Amino acid sequence: MADGDPINSGGGEGPASPAGAAGPRGDAEAAGSPTPNSAPSAPPGGPPDKTDRKAYLEEQIQRQKRGEPIDVEWVTEELQRIRREQIARIQTSQRNLRWIVTGAAVLMLVLWARSGGVFDRGGFVTLGLVVIGLLAAFALRRGPRA
Repeated sequence: MADGDPINSGGGEGPASPAGAAGPRGDAEAAGSPTPNSAPSAPPGGPPDKTDRKAYLEEQIQRQKRGEPIDVEWVTEELQRIRREQIARIQTSQRNLRWIVTGAAVLMLVLWARSGGVFDRGGFVTLGLVVIGLLAAFALRRGPRA
């Protein structure tokens, strides 16, 4: 493999020239301006497809390991996008769990009332404890007043 061979010089065996050490776009990439003769490896904002984004991220990790400059702006945006997706997924799960717990509580209350739980000897005491528990749960959820 010759040092001046542009086809075989990117095999991961080290940079062939100082321009190769700065990445495929040269020193202009480190300065933040793309060179006109080479296309960026991903469109602005990164690749749109999930598999392309993963491959582009892997490419950035490999470039960082080799000591080459990486697309910090894209990596930061990708991290923020992933965090937003995680937060949205967690919020959806919590909302669904709230509905499930509420439905189960209503079902249990209906079954308890149908079986005559209110008219038993300790029925009103049990109902009072449930109400106190609900009020405590709502008070704890709101948090301390400032």
